[in-house]
Amino acid sequence: MKNKKLRVALIYPNRYAKYNLRDSPLIRLPPLNLLTIAGLTPREYYIEIVDERYEKIDFTRDYDLVGITALTCNASRAYEIARRFHENGAKTVLGGIHPTIMPDEAKKYADSVVIGEAETSWQILLRDIQEGNLRPFYNEGLADLKETPVPRWDLLPNHTNYLGFVQTSRGCPNNCSFCIVPRLSGRKVRTKPIGKVIDEIKKIGKRMVVFVDDNILAKKYYAKELFKALRPLKIRWGSEASINLLEDPELIELSSQSGARAFYIGIETIRKKGLNCLNKTFNKIYDFKNVIKRLHRHGIAVIGSLMFGTDEDDPEVFVETLDFLDNVGIDGATFSILTPMPGTYLFEQFKKEGRIFTFDWSKYDALHTVYKPKRMSVEDLQKGLKKTYKKFYSFSRVIRRSLRSIKISPFLSYFNFALMKYGKGGLTPE
Repeated sequence: MKNKKLRVALIYPNRYAKYNLRDSPLIRLPPLNLLTIAGLTPREYYIEIVDERYEKIDFTRDYDLVGITALTCNASRAYEIARRFHENGAKTVLGGIHPTIMPDEAKKYADSVVIGEAETSWQILLRDIQEGNLRPFYNEGLADLKETPVPRWDLLPNHTNYLGFVQTSRGCPNNCSFCIVPRLSGRKVRTKPIGKVIDEIKKIGKRMVVFVDDNILAKKYYAKELFKALRPLKIRWGSEASINLLEDPELIELSSQSGARAFYIGIETIRKKGLNCLNKTFNKIYDFKNVIKRLHRHGIAVIGSLMFGTDEDDPEVFVETLDFLDNVGIDGATFSILTPMPGTYLFEQFKKEGRIFTFDWSKYDALHTVYKPKRMSVEDLQKGLKKTYKKFYSFSRVIRRSLRSIKISPFLSYFNFALMKYGKGGLTPE
């Protein structure tokens, strides 16, 4: 392939090939990692991004190189895609969270595996494939966010239908037992130059932006300077944040002035001993109502993320959680089942205890139970998740929250109504 201009496909797999979201009215989620890798690829190459969540893969296309990203829940599908393109003569590369954690497994299905952040490896890989010397593994360490390219949004068909994802930092100083981020991105928070972030937002040209950082407030000084720089753009934005960092009045004030309209906060569980199980003792559940009131005063809505299935959870936890959420005045919530993802402390603990009963990766989607809970049955946990969704997104609760949150953010009222169908079972397994 020396000196040949490669034909490259970058693919985001769907969990199941027969399902897709092509006809979904919801706004699409962009494959930001693939857009970033595309930005590292020489412009003279032919490059195509295929997001199987929204379009079918054409396995008859003649590509020289096929790169496939994989989470744990879609790893099996990623392996199938790699196998089929390999049979057609393309070189195949797997990367993303699951291949990083399980590189030897992934290598069985592809010519090469990129371990860790692809920015440091991709151009080396392209050079090697041109020279006919593709290595089995690439692992060049963590990326310098000063050097990351502007994502190739122009490669998305109808990119106006996609949310404007932007990343300003990587890494998390916390070490929660269920989370893979510290292992993937390190516990030291790396930040992208603020000028680079502003240029990226301007290039996307969207009025609503989602910062996909693990914690937009992780570096308080950086966050404050970023928020000051965002004000002239007059955008609206949302992001993830930790409860303990929302005690700084100046931080909240600046975020509101810069266009913050919603924070997605990892509550995880309302039981203190459950938080101890997750190594997330810094969560101050007792102060959550005050945090929400503080954010509401600044026009910022709160969406909580909660999971069921810690070793302190029994069948009563579902009703207790709903009562808690009603009481604190939260605007929206997502619910999931605690899942021991490969590479986490939780996975090693449950595996050592012999509690994991399936390694079917398609079940590792935070909606299926893959281990034996301590204080309830698998059936109780599954039923509890589904009932909680239905009750939290019942018509009466949605109306009550929407009437309150429309004063804070019209977007949140839409959010509640949009998720009503998931409360009927759409987010939970059949």
